Amino acid sequence: MLQTNRLSINAIGKIKKNWIREGINQYKKRMPDLIINESKSFNIDNIRVNNIIICLTEEGQSFNSIELTSLLLNFKNKKINFLIGDADGIPSDIKDKSNLLLSLSPLTFPHELARLILIEQIYRAISISNNSPYHRV
Repeated sequence: MLQTNRLSINAIGKIKKNWIREGINQYKKRMPDLIINESKSFNIDNIRVNNIIICLTEEGQSFNSIELTSLLLNFKNKKINFLIGDADGIPSDIKDKSNLLLSLSPLTFPHELARLILIEQIYRAISISNNSPYHRV
């Protein structure tokens, strides 16, 4: 079973669009243990060595929802840190230190919308791992 207390979303910048913030808040109510950090830059040195780092980037690997769930479950009891950059993306030195580069789609999304899509996919992965009817296969 996938647990939200092992997951965090770390993003550059604040969400400016209210409708995106409201969407994120709806999923945050369903997953109160999920950590969402907004900052001006990434300090990758603050992430523990044993943690998994997944950078969202357009050149990353794509997964369907079931594959993403399996991937996250395979990380067992490790903490998983998702990193989302700003409009300029994630610096290459941080991508080089990550465990996985993840693409949400071959389409390009604004970084604020990528946060909402990611949090929905995390909720979907948790639902799949719990055999919840949220995800209908």
